[in-house]
Amino acid sequence: MTKTDKLYIDNTEEKASAAIDMVDEFLADKELDRKKMIHLRLLAEETVGMVKAMTGDFEAFFWMEEDDGEYRVKLNLKTDMDREKKEDLLSLSTTGENTAAKGFMGRLREVIENSLLDFDSTLKLQQQTEGNVGYNYMGMGVVGDASMTGSPIVWSLAGYKQSLEDGESEESESQEAWDELERSIVASLAKDVTIGIRSNVVDMTILAR
Repeated sequence: MTKTDKLYIDNTEEKASAAIDMVDEFLADKELDRKKMIHLRLLAEETVGMVKAMTGDFEAFFWMEEDDGEYRVKLNLKTDMDREKKEDLLSLSTTGENTAAKGFMGRLREVIENSLLDFDSTLKLQQQTEGNVGYNYMGMGVVGDASMTGSPIVWSLAGYKQSLEDGESEESESQEAWDELERSIVASLAKDVTIGIRSNVVDMTILAR
Protein backbone atom coordinates (compact mmCIF):
# COMPACT_ATOMS: atom_id res chain seq x y z
CA MET A 1 0.00 0.00 0.00
CA THR A 2 1.15 3.51 -0.77
CA LYS A 3 -0.37 6.65 0.65
CA THR A 4 0.16 10.35 1.14
CA ASP A 5 1.07 11.85 4.48
CA LYS A 6 -1.84 12.60 6.78
CA LEU A 7 -2.40 16.31 6.35
CA TYR A 8 -4.15 18.43 8.95
CA ILE A 9 -6.89 20.42 7.27
CA ASP A 10 -9.56 22.87 8.39
CA ASN A 11 -12.12 25.13 6.74
CA THR A 12 -9.54 27.60 5.38
CA GLU A 13 -8.55 28.05 1.75
CA GLU A 14 -4.87 27.66 2.65
CA LYS A 15 -5.30 24.15 4.07
CA ALA A 16 -7.63 23.16 1.23
CA SER A 17 -5.04 24.16 -1.38
CA ALA A 18 -2.30 22.27 0.47
CA ALA A 19 -4.43 19.13 0.50
CA ILE A 20 -5.07 19.25 -3.24
CA ASP A 21 -1.39 19.94 -3.94
CA MET A 22 -0.53 16.84 -1.92
CA VAL A 23 -2.97 14.75 -3.96
CA ASP A 24 -1.54 16.07 -7.23
CA GLU A 25 1.98 15.09 -6.17
CA PHE A 26 0.79 11.64 -5.11
CA LEU A 27 -1.07 10.96 -8.36
CA ALA A 28 1.78 12.28 -10.49
CA ASP A 29 3.85 9.27 -9.42
CA LYS A 30 1.16 6.80 -10.49
CA GLU A 31 0.78 5.37 -13.98
CA LEU A 32 -2.80 6.47 -14.50
CA ASP A 33 -4.65 7.66 -17.55
CA ARG A 34 -5.83 11.25 -17.56
CA LYS A 35 -9.48 10.35 -16.96
CA LYS A 36 -8.67 8.34 -13.83
CA MET A 37 -6.45 11.12 -12.47
CA ILE A 38 -9.19 13.69 -13.01
CA HIS A 39 -11.75 11.50 -11.27
CA LEU A 40 -9.52 10.96 -8.23
CA ARG A 41 -8.72 14.65 -8.02
CA LEU A 42 -12.44 15.47 -8.16
CA LEU A 43 -13.13 13.09 -5.27
CA ALA A 44 -10.38 14.79 -3.28
CA GLU A 45 -11.72 18.25 -4.10
CA GLU A 46 -15.25 17.31 -3.06
CA THR A 47 -13.99 15.90 0.25
CA VAL A 48 -11.89 18.96 1.03
CA GLY A 49 -14.78 21.20 0.01
CA MET A 50 -17.05 19.40 2.46
CA VAL A 51 -14.59 20.05 5.30
CA LYS A 52 -14.50 23.74 4.33
CA ALA A 53 -18.28 23.87 4.81
CA MET A 54 -18.28 22.18 8.22
CA THR A 55 -19.08 23.97 11.46
CA GLY A 56 -18.20 23.25 15.08
CA ASP A 57 -14.99 22.41 16.88
CA PHE A 58 -13.06 19.61 15.24
CA GLU A 59 -9.67 18.64 13.90
CA ALA A 60 -9.43 16.80 10.61
CA PHE A 61 -6.79 14.80 8.79
CA PHE A 62 -6.97 14.05 5.08
CA TRP A 63 -5.01 11.61 2.93
CA MET A 64 -5.23 9.36 -0.12
CA GLU A 65 -4.05 5.77 -0.39
CA GLU A 66 -3.61 3.14 -3.09
CA ASP A 67 -3.54 -0.62 -2.65
CA ASP A 68 -3.13 -2.90 -5.67
CA GLY A 69 -4.76 -0.39 -7.99
CA GLU A 70 -7.59 0.47 -5.60
CA TYR A 71 -7.72 4.12 -4.55
CA ARG A 72 -9.32 5.55 -1.43
CA VAL A 73 -9.83 9.09 -0.20
CA LYS A 74 -9.66 9.16 3.60
CA LEU A 75 -10.87 11.66 6.16
CA ASN A 76 -10.47 11.40 9.93
CA LEU A 77 -12.18 13.89 12.24
CA LYS A 78 -12.08 14.29 16.00
CA THR A 79 -13.87 16.60 18.38
CA ASP A 80 -13.15 17.54 21.98
CA MET A 81 -16.38 19.42 22.60
CA ASP A 82 -17.55 19.36 26.20
CA ARG A 83 -20.91 17.91 27.22
CA GLU A 84 -22.62 21.29 27.61
CA LYS A 85 -21.74 22.39 24.09
CA LYS A 86 -22.80 19.05 22.64
CA GLU A 87 -26.17 19.28 24.36
CA ASP A 88 -26.68 22.83 23.07
CA LEU A 89 -25.97 21.77 19.49
CA LEU A 90 -28.14 18.65 19.74
CA SER A 91 -30.96 20.78 21.12
CA LEU A 92 -30.62 23.08 18.12
CA SER A 93 -30.91 20.07 15.81
CA THR A 94 -34.09 18.78 17.48
CA THR A 95 -35.83 22.17 17.27
CA GLY A 96 -35.16 22.32 13.54
CA GLU A 97 -33.55 25.73 13.80
CA ASN A 98 -30.46 24.58 11.97
CA THR A 99 -30.37 24.81 8.19
CA ALA A 100 -31.17 21.50 6.49
CA ALA A 101 -28.32 20.09 4.45
CA LYS A 102 -28.69 20.37 0.71
CA GLY A 103 -27.15 18.07 -1.86
CA PHE A 104 -25.45 14.71 -1.42
CA MET A 105 -22.23 16.09 0.11
CA GLY A 106 -24.33 18.28 2.38
CA ARG A 107 -26.05 15.17 3.70
CA LEU A 108 -22.68 13.47 4.28
CA ARG A 109 -21.45 16.56 6.10
CA GLU A 110 -24.51 16.50 8.33
CA VAL A 111 -24.06 12.81 9.20
CA ILE A 112 -20.45 13.55 10.17
CA GLU A 113 -21.26 16.67 12.17
CA ASN A 114 -24.04 14.93 14.09
CA SER A 115 -21.81 11.91 14.74
CA LEU A 116 -19.11 14.17 16.15
CA LEU A 117 -21.61 15.57 18.64
CA ASP A 118 -22.62 12.36 20.33
CA PHE A 119 -23.35 9.03 18.67
CA ASP A 120 -25.85 7.60 21.18
CA SER A 121 -27.90 10.77 21.49
CA THR A 122 -27.75 11.50 17.78
CA LEU A 123 -28.88 7.99 16.85
CA LYS A 124 -31.96 8.46 19.02
CA LEU A 125 -32.57 11.80 17.31
CA GLN A 126 -32.35 10.20 13.86
CA GLN A 127 -34.84 7.48 14.82
CA GLN A 128 -37.28 10.16 15.94
CA THR A 129 -37.15 11.73 12.48
CA GLU A 130 -37.26 8.49 10.51
CA GLY A 131 -39.42 9.96 7.79
CA ASN A 132 -36.65 12.28 6.63
CA VAL A 133 -34.18 10.69 4.21
CA GLY A 134 -31.63 13.38 4.94
CA TYR A 135 -31.54 12.77 8.68
CA ASN A 136 -32.26 9.09 9.23
CA TYR A 137 -29.16 6.95 9.94
CA MET A 138 -31.08 3.69 9.93
CA GLY A 139 -32.70 4.57 6.63
CA MET A 140 -29.42 5.78 5.15
CA GLY A 141 -27.19 2.81 5.98
CA VAL A 142 -26.61 -0.03 8.40
CA VAL A 143 -24.82 -0.43 11.70
CA GLY A 144 -22.16 -3.14 11.56
CA ASP A 145 -18.46 -3.73 10.95
CA ALA A 146 -16.67 -1.44 8.53
CA SER A 147 -13.73 -3.30 7.05
CA MET A 148 -12.35 -0.19 5.39
CA THR A 149 -12.52 2.06 8.44
CA GLY A 150 -12.12 -0.29 11.37
CA SER A 151 -15.17 1.39 12.94
CA PRO A 152 -18.86 0.56 13.25
CA ILE A 153 -20.60 1.84 10.13
CA VAL A 154 -22.89 4.77 10.79
CA TRP A 155 -23.62 5.39 7.12
CA SER A 156 -22.77 3.86 3.76
CA LEU A 157 -23.60 4.87 0.21
CA ALA A 158 -24.48 1.27 -0.62
CA GLY A 159 -26.88 1.08 2.33
CA TYR A 160 -28.37 4.45 1.45
CA LYS A 161 -29.11 3.34 -2.11
CA GLN A 162 -30.60 0.10 -0.84
CA SER A 163 -32.91 1.99 1.54
CA LEU A 164 -34.12 4.11 -1.36
CA GLU A 165 -34.74 1.04 -3.50
CA ASP A 166 -36.64 -0.58 -0.61
CA GLY A 167 -38.90 2.46 -0.39
CA GLU A 168 -38.07 3.36 3.22
CA SER A 169 -39.02 7.01 2.65
CA GLU A 170 -41.87 8.96 1.12
CA GLU A 171 -41.95 8.89 -2.68
CA SER A 172 -41.23 12.62 -3.03
CA GLU A 173 -38.27 12.40 -0.63
CA SER A 174 -36.97 9.31 -2.36
CA GLN A 175 -37.10 11.00 -5.77
CA GLU A 176 -35.28 14.04 -4.40
CA ALA A 177 -32.61 11.77 -2.94
CA TRP A 178 -32.15 9.92 -6.26
CA ASP A 179 -31.90 13.25 -8.06
CA GLU A 180 -29.18 14.33 -5.64
CA LEU A 181 -27.25 11.12 -6.25
CA GLU A 182 -27.47 11.56 -10.02
CA ARG A 183 -26.11 15.11 -9.75
CA SER A 184 -23.37 14.23 -7.28
CA ILE A 185 -19.77 13.89 -8.46
CA VAL A 186 -18.90 11.69 -5.50
CA ALA A 187 -21.90 9.37 -5.87
CA SER A 188 -21.10 8.83 -9.55
CA LEU A 189 -17.36 8.31 -9.15
CA ALA A 190 -17.30 6.22 -5.95
CA LYS A 191 -17.87 2.49 -5.59
CA ASP A 192 -18.90 3.19 -2.02
CA VAL A 193 -18.64 5.73 0.75
CA THR A 194 -18.57 4.67 4.39
CA ILE A 195 -18.71 6.77 7.53
CA GLY A 196 -17.69 5.04 10.76
CA ILE A 197 -17.47 6.23 14.34
CA ARG A 198 -15.57 5.19 17.43
CA SER A 199 -15.96 7.35 20.51
CA ASN A 200 -15.39 10.98 19.43
CA VAL A 201 -13.63 10.08 16.17
CA VAL A 202 -15.33 9.82 12.78
CA ASP A 203 -13.72 8.18 9.74
CA MET A 204 -14.89 8.61 6.16
CA THR A 205 -13.64 6.46 3.31
CA ILE A 206 -14.43 7.07 -0.35
CA LEU A 207 -13.59 4.04 -2.46
CA ALA A 208 -13.02 5.14 -6.04
CA ARG A 209 -14.33 3.20 -9.03
